[in-house]
Amino acid sequence: MATLDVKVLDDDTLLARALAGDVVAFGELVRRHQGAALRVAAVISGSTEEAKDIVQEAFVSAHRSLGTYRGTGSVRSWLLRVVANHARNHVRGRVRRLWRDARHAALELRSDVGPDEHVERHAEQAAVARALVSLRLDDREVLGCRFVIGLSEAETAEVLGLPTGTVKSRTSRAVGRLRAALEVDQEGGLR
Repeated sequence: MATLDVKVLDDDTLLARALAGDVVAFGELVRRHQGAALRVAAVISGSTEEAKDIVQEAFVSAHRSLGTYRGTGSVRSWLLRVVANHARNHVRGRVRRLWRDARHAALELRSDVGPDEHVERHAEQAAVARALVSLRLDDREVLGCRFVIGLSEAETAEVLGLPTGTVKSRTSRAVGRLRAALEVDQEGGLR
């Protein structure tokens, strides 16, 4: 009997197989969505290092609660919502660590650029990371989902458990606050 390649199955089929006890199917769901989950956790927690632990805990929790998936929205959105909830809980318990870990939130730089551009990009990314961390948690969540991860408004609404209109208005206000924080940083106020 031939073994079925789980990589060719869609998320709903993988979830059904995982519900039936197929750990390989759940492992494939984790593999597919781990990158987005890490970005969600990093944006909400403010730390790429802590994001790894948050995601691991969230996926263990998701596996234990597979039966709670109601079939509304995508499996991806459900998994990312579990991650977002774990990340929020983590932040609530460790608000003081957020500032210390802000320096880890900068994105990795490409190695194919010259030294001057490398330094300039690093400075820009560090400024954005500082500005993001200075925002309220709900601003970081919506900006992270929309622009760091690239989720649509509808997907962001599913992940954060908000109405789409709320996501749209929060995004608009959060972008304004991010711009203001970047201006303060450029003037030397967030050092």
